[in-house]
Amino acid sequence: MLHAFPEKSQWDLLVEHELGEWFSCQWVDTEDVDEIARRLRVDPDSGTPCDFETAMRSYETDPNTLIVWVGEHSPGWSTVLTLSGVTVPPKAMEALSAGRRRVLEAFFVEVADPGKLLYTRDGEYIGEVFPPSSRGGWTEVPEFEAYTSGLELHGAMSDAEVFDRCLCMMGRITGRFVDREWFTSIRTLYRIPEGTWEESR
Repeated sequence: MLHAFPEKSQWDLLVEHELGEWFSCQWVDTEDVDEIARRLRVDPDSGTPCDFETAMRSYETDPNTLIVWVGEHSPGWSTVLTLSGVTVPPKAMEALSAGRRRVLEAFFVEVADPGKLLYTRDGEYIGEVFPPSSRGGWTEVPEFEAYTSGLELHGAMSDAEVFDRCLCMMGRITGRFVDREWFTSIRTLYRIPEGTWEESR
């Protein structure tokens, strides 16, 4: 996977599934979905197994209601896709990555934020993951330099193209790109109640 490319543009798949305007997802290096739920402070048994199409119907306009779709991504990795509400808060990111776990967080907000892939490890934010502007060029997280080959950035690229290459890096790191089967898989839908991650807790 160090030099692999996806069969289909990662960005095109997001647009195809109506995630091109707003996207927020975490890749956590564990296959234990119940553990992820507990770290997000929800009862693992409170979730509803469903596919992506069904999960999308859970959308709520209340920004305080955080709804996530959680499940296995690849051997050793799971995903937490936000479907409604605010993004997963920083304190939850710390909890997801505690105990030497690694978390890659990708988000894109059309116009407001051109898209980023962020890395947290063992409760500590490490930096932004992105391909260099030239082969062997500077990257903020040297740990992932080996996954950048052929993904170099240049100034004429759109925000979507840059984000697509960041997602390609994510796919190489986790051993799987986003594909259509990814969206048809059964994962578990969780509602995280308002106030669960208030800073005072």
